[in-house]
Amino acid sequence: MRFPVLNLLPDRGLFKYLLIFLGLGLGLALLRVLSTVAPSWLAYLWWGLFVLAAVAAALDALALYTGRMPDAGRQLPGNLALGSPATIRLRFENPGRRDLRLEYTDRYPDALSCEQLPAQLDLPADTSLIVEYQVRPVQRGDAHFGAIELRVQSPLGLWRRQLHIEAEQSVKVYPNFMALSGMDFLDDEQRVAHLGAHLTQRRGSGLEFRQLREYQRGDEIRQIDWKATARQQKLISREYQDERDQEVLFMLDTGRRMRALDGELSHFDHSLNALLLTAYMALGMGDSVGVLGFAGSNRWVSPVKGRQGINRLLNQLYDIQSSTEASDLSQAAEALMLKQQKRALVVIVSNMRDDDSEELQLAARILGRKHLVMVACLRESFLDRELEEEPGYQAALDHCARELYREQRADLIAQLKARGVMVVDSPPQQMHVALIQEYLALKRAGRI
Repeated sequence: MRFPVLNLLPDRGLFKYLLIFLGLGLGLALLRVLSTVAPSWLAYLWWGLFVLAAVAAALDALALYTGRMPDAGRQLPGNLALGSPATIRLRFENPGRRDLRLEYTDRYPDALSCEQLPAQLDLPADTSLIVEYQVRPVQRGDAHFGAIELRVQSPLGLWRRQLHIEAEQSVKVYPNFMALSGMDFLDDEQRVAHLGAHLTQRRGSGLEFRQLREYQRGDEIRQIDWKATARQQKLISREYQDERDQEVLFMLDTGRRMRALDGELSHFDHSLNALLLTAYMALGMGDSVGVLGFAGSNRWVSPVKGRQGINRLLNQLYDIQSSTEASDLSQAAEALMLKQQKRALVVIVSNMRDDDSEELQLAARILGRKHLVMVACLRESFLDRELEEEPGYQAALDHCARELYREQRADLIAQLKARGVMVVDSPPQQMHVALIQEYLALKRAGRI
């Protein structure tokens, strides 16, 4: 539906018409001067030219106002992924009998970045055209689009008519799930390789029986099924798989410290991406996955199971945001103990500091009464940068501060490991790889 806007705007963008008006004005001024010293017919000529220019401008405005105006619509993707470019399509229709030149822009949300608007378009008579522009989501959640704005040029190019075409629409911006695309038809080992992780032990060393198969070079003696071997008159091995039907619970820190940026994304967005990729792997291996968000966004997603469970996790977590509140790990641990009775692997996802030592160890003790505890800690990328060859005074101070901070983190990690807590310490961009590898190592060891 088109909202009528009746204002007519002089076309300030067409410099050639401005020059024509300027030349005409100077000519009229010259004639006016000459009319005071020349015969009276020059005065009539001056007024005739003035009236002619005024009539031309009026007719040009009337043609623009009474002519049929274009219509427009928008086509959005089903959803968007944080940081991944996407295409938005606009459809313009000209029902009139004359060609139109127009400028257009789209009221896209602040959650998207775009550098291709506003733009111009020549729209032939009785024709519809589809144009595209690229956006890049910079924030998760619901992205709301507003009106499509047009400025239609008059036939002589002296005026423009402004139109607001109502086109309210919304689309969901999910965490970056592009790494999951194309993985549904891969087996577990191929998925691991696709994500950049690797298996620490060979296939077939799990605890749950899967099938009998012919002996393969490299199989262990304990895998040979001697009864089946005697029946088949050839070596037959038992193949095992990792235990299924276990539960993995993520405690996701949504506090203020997770708002720190590392590259284009915050620590929180990096953590959410790593959580979802690890959850995808766990669901594919038959385990259940649940999430507890704490510190401002107290969101609980009860454990889901099956490959399609990732869709529920995406829909439940796509709009979760970090808050400005401080994180209370011990309180979150108590809350999880009340919600989860069955033994599970609990993964605390945060970017801990050395002053978190007491609270983090308390939370680990609370959770360790019933669950297996892992801490996934994001390590700031600057900690891994090399020192400049010839540092100045400020660079030397920065290096000393970085080394002190690194030592304090290492002490905290050592204290946690001494209490039996597993720790995954990784830069934000590689956290998903480190988490998946640690999860698979626990599966292969039969600890979950």
